[in-house]
Amino acid sequence: MPFSLIGKYMLINSTDLFYDFIGLIFPKVCVACNKTLLKHEEWMCYWCRNCLPRAYFHKNIETSLIRKTLYGRVPVVGSAAYYLFSKKSGVQNVLHFIKYKNGKALAQQIGQWMAKELMEVDWFKEIDVLVPVPLHPQKQLERGYNQSEEYCYGITKSTQVPVIQLLKKNIYTTTQTKKKKHERWENVKDNFDVVMDINHFKHLALVDDVMTTGATFESAYSALSKTGYNGKISIITMAVATHLV
Repeated sequence: MPFSLIGKYMLINSTDLFYDFIGLIFPKVCVACNKTLLKHEEWMCYWCRNCLPRAYFHKNIETSLIRKTLYGRVPVVGSAAYYLFSKKSGVQNVLHFIKYKNGKALAQQIGQWMAKELMEVDWFKEIDVLVPVPLHPQKQLERGYNQSEEYCYGITKSTQVPVIQLLKKNIYTTTQTKKKKHERWENVKDNFDVVMDINHFKHLALVDDVMTTGATFESAYSALSKTGYNGKISIITMAVATHLV
């Protein structure tokens, strides 16, 4: 074997050994269950990737619990959520990682997984734009990114549906996690403004990370309605709370 090939072979193998050594000291773990990942696994172990509770609302408009929950509040056409969320669960761990531990890449990955399924349903084929629910500028500066926006970017990678920042959040609100339903509404009502002309869009999708009571979507829809928008609206989330199921 020529010396140059021997050197290259040794370099490749020494690099593998180095990463194997690092993996022994700082093993990669599943963001959902915290078990050590195998070498070929990324973000999640095989079990969590395939067995975390899923929502399939996008396949049947009439039975969608997102649509039913928002009935009379938001005229939802199509709806989709990738996961079913409950407290102290693997899905909660995934969402926490995405939101607080620089999980932009994972948010985009879940968006790509969701996109494969969305491309198979008729209502999504009508979507003109993906509209991420915005963070207040101060909160986005603190966090460094908007997880809902990153989820959108993952969807658009596979579908080519553009992501457009139509909404602006005006008020810096406290976390919604421990608030009751009426408190969530008070926390977000009149919280959004539309920053451009939207009436040429026939069908837009509002996108957020998780839906619990629907208060955020109701507030976003209220802002859209004030502009005179009369096009179709669909809802897409990474997860929906299991109390809606």
